[in-house]
Amino acid sequence: MIFTIGDKKKRYLITGLINTIFGYFIGILNYILFYKLIGIFFLSLLNNILSITFSFLTYKYFVFKTKNEFFLKEYLKSYIVYGLAFIIGTFFLWLTLEILKLDIFVAQFITISLTVIFSYIGNNYFTFKEK
Repeated sequence: MIFTIGDKKKRYLITGLINTIFGYFIGILNYILFYKLIGIFFLSLLNNILSITFSFLTYKYFVFKTKNEFFLKEYLKSYIVYGLAFIIGTFFLWLTLEILKLDIFVAQFITISLTVIFSYIGNNYFTFKEK
């Protein structure tokens, strides 16, 4: 049996890469424009809102292609998924660095891999679940 990735999963991975690049550059742009004005906490908050919103929209329209009437409900659900992904990611980063004493490159790879899988499952079966 050959391992294959379905079309939805391919779109998720490609869109996730685009979302990551967007988040990276919007973070830099916002730092240049707003850091001195609003400080690190509000800068981080702004970056997260923009990045999650961008990710939500790209996943909604290009990956899951849902037609649900409750746009706001899906949007708020995405914050639940990303909030849980943050907790999971933080835990595994701590575990791999502090307890298992892995190298940061290995620890980060493991952590990102797990959060990508969790986010896909959460978005597929919770955020964008078709009724």
